[in-house]
Amino acid sequence: MNPEHVNTVRAYWEKNIENWGAFYAETSHFEEEIEAPWWLKPLYVRTIVPLERKLMKRRYQLTMEFIDAYVQPGMTVLDVGCGTGRFTVEMLRRDARVVAIDFAEAALQLTKEHVSKIVPECRNRLECIQMDISTAILPRSDAVLAMGLTPYLSDLSAFYRNVLSTTELFYCLVLNPKNWANRLRRWLPLLNVRNVHCFAPATVDELLEKHHFRLQSRTPFATGYLDLAVRKEGRLAKAS
Repeated sequence: MNPEHVNTVRAYWEKNIENWGAFYAETSHFEEEIEAPWWLKPLYVRTIVPLERKLMKRRYQLTMEFIDAYVQPGMTVLDVGCGTGRFTVEMLRRDARVVAIDFAEAALQLTKEHVSKIVPECRNRLECIQMDISTAILPRSDAVLAMGLTPYLSDLSAFYRNVLSTTELFYCLVLNPKNWANRLRRWLPLLNVRNVHCFAPATVDELLEKHHFRLQSRTPFATGYLDLAVRKEGRLAKAS
């Protein structure tokens, strides 16, 4: 990811992280600052935002199903692109050690605040790291959760290299360029109000294979898909 793009995305999330978190709190985010002409934002808020709220609820449900099925006591789990820390809290509740990662300072601060407020007894199992995941190898872990992150990456291969080299289990949301809404964004760029990026399933499959991961499930979701991938050869070798 080039530095200019990194700064643009970071600025977006510093401004909007609380508004996005409001999706999970049953409220809309009409104050979100989107890159759109003055006449498009009111139309977008009235037509697209209500649909997005429903989709976010479903995404929350699917992510909770993953957490319930795979996050076990004693595991180390990375919440990459942790946002407001909603899922960090849930994984801490399941007695996991959670490393919350984001490159927006506002997101990490909200995560710390929510953990302190909701599960203060779990603060000793939380670590927060501010970093650009497209340029740095992620800490070693048993599992990685990456919801809503890849749409804001211009270079998916760098992220997959940095995350898959240090984990066993990977749950990730990716936008599909063949979806009609994403095709429309490509044909009419002004509709791409969040400057999201899409990646074909075949591209993701090649990256998973390159890093010795097997796709366990691929669930269509909204304008993309949710992948659950596992390391082929089993557990990472212990550090010497």
